[in-house]
Amino acid sequence: MAATAKKAPPREIARKRVLLRGTLFTPHGAQTIWIRDISPAGAQVTSEDRLPAGCDVILKRGGIFAAARVIRSNEGGAEVTFYRHLDERDIASAVQPGVGRD
Repeated sequence: MAATAKKAPPREIARKRVLLRGTLFTPHGAQTIWIRDISPAGAQVTSEDRLPAGCDVILKRGGIFAAARVIRSNEGGAEVTFYRHLDERDIASAVQPGVGRD
């Protein structure tokens, strides 16, 4: 009998793949980050230093300031979940060229 690979369930909220610079305000200070993907519910980010898991942060990109929680962090990056879902206009403004040169 051949084993079948289990597929991961589809995400309820689609993420937009991007490569954008932003700022993450953590309990240890502000860090420049790269946003790898973003959705109304959260984002995948990377930074030069490992981000502290389990802490509250503020993600800043352009005019967006989103309160979030770092739910997972390792050497490859971190996943943040927003406390309030962003609307599509917020995400569209965040990914516009020239926005967020912080």
